[in-house]
Amino acid sequence: MFERHRLIVSVTLSILILTVVGVTVSSFSPSKKSEYFRELKEIYNTVNNYDSKEINSWESAKNTLVDLNYWYDFIPRYDAISDEDNDVLIMQNKVRELTIRQQLRTLPEIRKYFGEYLSEKLSGLNYKVTILNDERNKIVVFTHDSFTGRSALEKFHNTVANDLRILGFKQIRYKWYELEKSKDEKYIHYNFSDLPDNEPRKFNISVLKN
Repeated sequence: MFERHRLIVSVTLSILILTVVGVTVSSFSPSKKSEYFRELKEIYNTVNNYDSKEINSWESAKNTLVDLNYWYDFIPRYDAISDEDNDVLIMQNKVRELTIRQQLRTLPEIRKYFGEYLSEKLSGLNYKVTILNDERNKIVVFTHDSFTGRSALEKFHNTVANDLRILGFKQIRYKWYELEKSKDEKYIHYNFSDLPDNEPRKFNISVLKN
């Protein structure tokens, strides 16, 4: 009875080991691997030719963010890649590198046109929005008389800060119109912790969610 039980356990373990070995040979079924590799190559060609795409409006900037989000979503679709899938891993890395390069290239223009979008959206409320043309467009200035009150300033800050941080702004400056009459450059500022333009990330900003 004991010997028979031991035999059953041994056979069961052997089956489990074979199953595990079978799984680690490749993380893809042949059809899945072929499909994913084909899609990766298509994305590679798209991203590789993206240099020709110009950003000349907020609409084109927004579309670029949508493209970046799609590429970053697609790249890790199959994470468990084994040695047998090395060709897929190489292609994934190429797509990731190209995507980061396009992000680095386009973010300054995206920030510029995001500033124009905010300026148009807030102009009826007497806000002034300026993107300083230095530091890769990483500094934004908001001007409004309500900023003389701390609570109003904090409320406004909380509505814009997350989007600005994700887009890679490094500083927000708050002014009111009386300060603009001064010869001295005076403002209240908020600095973000550094988020480099070449750091991969999802651009989950509010305007893309609406």
